[in-house]
Amino acid sequence: MRPRAEHPNRRERRTGVKYLSWIITLPLLAIAVIFAVNHRQTVTIDLWPLPLAVEPPMYLIVLGAIFVGFLLGGGVVWWSQGRNRRRAREHRVRAEEAEHELHVVQRKLERTEAELRQLRTQAAANESGGPARLGGPGERTRQALPKTGS
Repeated sequence: MRPRAEHPNRRERRTGVKYLSWIITLPLLAIAVIFAVNHRQTVTIDLWPLPLAVEPPMYLIVLGAIFVGFLLGGGVVWWSQGRNRRRAREHRVRAEEAEHELHVVQRKLERTEAELRQLRTQAAANESGGPARLGGPGERTRQALPKTGS
């Protein structure tokens, strides 16, 4: 499959999105590090029905909850976009089939044009004096008929 021609502004947009991503990510990362440094005290988590108590640092609980929320949100977005991904796959398959069909038709056209050139060459050679020749539309052609044995 031939690569698509890239829109002139597409590369600039990708670069802009990359910068925007870093502009958002770096401050969030700095906030997370500052939060982790400032909240190192332990917190007791009692898992009520079980006779189990855990004492992790507070920052692990908060950052872990944020991470789990991030994963759940990503999963929900991925699941909700399934229909769009399926449609994109179907369109890609249809485009590949259309490209294949186009190449097949182009090859047929090239063969037909070659045959037409060959027939025109033969017609020109026959027109210069041969007994059988190819005529145009409406013109009768003289062809040698096979002799019958009667």
